[in-house]
Amino acid sequence: MSMLTPRGMRGQYKITGKIYPRMTRRRRKWPVVVACLVALTVLSTGAFAVYHFTKDDSSSNAAAGCPSKSPSASGAPATPAAQPVSLANLPAPSAITVNVYNATQRPGLAKGVADELKKRGFVIGKVTNDPLKQQITGPGQLRAGVPGKGPSTVVAAHLAGTQAVEDARTDGSVDLVLGEGFQTLATPEAAAAALAPPPAPAASTPAHC
Repeated sequence: MSMLTPRGMRGQYKITGKIYPRMTRRRRKWPVVVACLVALTVLSTGAFAVYHFTKDDSSSNAAAGCPSKSPSASGAPATPAAQPVSLANLPAPSAITVNVYNATQRPGLAKGVADELKKRGFVIGKVTNDPLKQQITGPGQLRAGVPGKGPSTVVAAHLAGTQAVEDARTDGSVDLVLGEGFQTLATPEAAAAALAPPPAPAASTPAHC
């Protein structure tokens, strides 16, 4: 077998026989590695930006008072609460019978108040001293049964500071018992203002919610 040395190899390689080794250059891998690192950096930066954008948006919505879902909004039944007397459905004074009782030592007090209430449209029943003979230090006391809850609310608007007492009567009549602290009835304007239904609050939702 002859020993052949290709030209230009300066004796670095020896070729035996008729088979020659390939003289291709060794490829460098660092450009591929750098490209992969750049791609990973871009993807991680984009994911980080998306995460913080969605997090900041949800936080700003919560701070702005965006409505959140409640159990009732998701379909769960809400627990019924005790409903107060609706001011929009109160009876008119002409549908309310008021018994005016005097629990003080001032003569003629019940008659004077009854006459004023009659001018305001109320139906006047009994006018006499307090049959229960209670000592009432405040302006007055309102006695009524369950059907008289709405009517007593109307009467209370004409005398501030009255104490509501529920009894067993089955009709809608109301007893107005005048106490030692009674001075005068509220003006018709003040009573009407106290019985006026409050305006409905306007529901507003931030536009970015």
